[in-house]
Amino acid sequence: MNNDDRARGLARLRALMAMTTVNGCTEEEELAAARMVAKAVEQLDGNPVAAPATDPSWAARERDNPQYQLLLEKNTLEGMLKTTLQELALAHINTVSPAKRNLRGQPVEWVRTTELMLPYFNMMLGSAGASRLARGIVEGMVEELILDGLLPDALAMPRE
Repeated sequence: MNNDDRARGLARLRALMAMTTVNGCTEEEELAAARMVAKAVEQLDGNPVAAPATDPSWAARERDNPQYQLLLEKNTLEGMLKTTLQELALAHINTVSPAKRNLRGQPVEWVRTTELMLPYFNMMLGSAGASRLARGIVEGMVEELILDGLLPDALAMPRE
C-alpha cells in the first residue's frame, strides 16, 4: 500500500468518526465505531502479511481420500435435498394452512405435518416418488425436519 492510499484511507476513517459523532450516536455506538476504526488503522499501518498457511498432512490426506470425497458429496447432497424439502414444505404450508389469527373462534382439526406433506411430495416427485425407497427417504427427511424444529409437527386446519 503506497502513501496516497494510506492517506486516503485515514482521511476516510476520520470522516467516518466525525459522522458518527455528528449524527448523535450513543456512547456504545461511538465506542464500537472507534474499535472498527482502530482495526482498520492497524491494517492500514501495514501489518506484515502472513504467509499462507500450508495444509497439515492429515488435511491433504483427507482431501485426497476418495472415500472422504464420496462421504462429503453424499452429505452435501442430503443437505441440499433436506433444504429443498423444507422450502417446498413451508411454501405448501403457507398455501394450505390459514394464519392462526384467522382461526379464532372456529373449530379446528390438528393435522400432522407428515400426513399433509407426504401426498404433496409424492405428487411433486411423480414417477420418481413411486418407489417405496423414495417415499421412505422423503418421509425420513420430513421427520428429521420436524425433529430439528424446522417444520411444525402439526397444523391447525379449519373443520368443514
